[in-house]
Amino acid sequence: MFTRCPGCHTVHPLNAALLAQGAGKYRCGKCNKVSNALESLFDEWPDAGDSAPTAGSVPALGISIDLKTPRDAEFSDGEDPAEVEITRSKGKLARAAWGTAALVLLIVLVVNLADLLQKPLQENSEIQQGLAKIGLTELPPESPYRDLDKIQLVASEMRSHPARANALRLSATIVNRAARSQAYPGLEVILLDLKGQAVASRQFAPSEYLAEGADIDGGMTPEAYLPVVLDLADPGSLAVGFELNIR
Repeated sequence: MFTRCPGCHTVHPLNAALLAQGAGKYRCGKCNKVSNALESLFDEWPDAGDSAPTAGSVPALGISIDLKTPRDAEFSDGEDPAEVEITRSKGKLARAAWGTAALVLLIVLVVNLADLLQKPLQENSEIQQGLAKIGLTELPPESPYRDLDKIQLVASEMRSHPARANALRLSATIVNRAARSQAYPGLEVILLDLKGQAVASRQFAPSEYLAEGADIDGGMTPEAYLPVVLDLADPGSLAVGFELNIR
């Protein structure tokens, strides 16, 4: 690095330490003129006609960062980034196409399986659940739990109706032995003759034997004893016995 004295045009070599020592100013050893070295600074020994760089805009120092270079580094030598992007897009489309094809094949398999089992699709609960999981159908409302084998007759007694002529009253108690609530059953009373043949019969729905205002939809609570009173017409002396069936 060199500077040239503007007074006597003597060229002086200098370095960063000398520039820093005088904050850019120096005294010429030949003409004793004090000058600013930065105003006449050269990288090489200047010839007589060379001019120092003039002051201009503030230069940007440092290393420029190319944001495109790291991205291009993802591609191997000789690969066109645009072609690689196209390849990636084709790959995504291919995966989507395979997914759609797999779904169609699944539907075909389900239908064929239903035919193989000789069971209509809408009646096969396992197939319904599978279709519901993939959003192709909705599960029907769940039917109330029913297990008639768990409903037991604890006691029953037939007498003449206390207030009505030509009528009978059957008093019974049933209980739900299941571990969960279940729907109230229908009750069937059959009057029998001496030979055990049916003389008359009557069926009762839950709404007919439950008390007014009872929660029919709530079902029978487990292990709760339910007293039932059933009134029916008296067929006469032919009826000597009865059956109470849970339906």
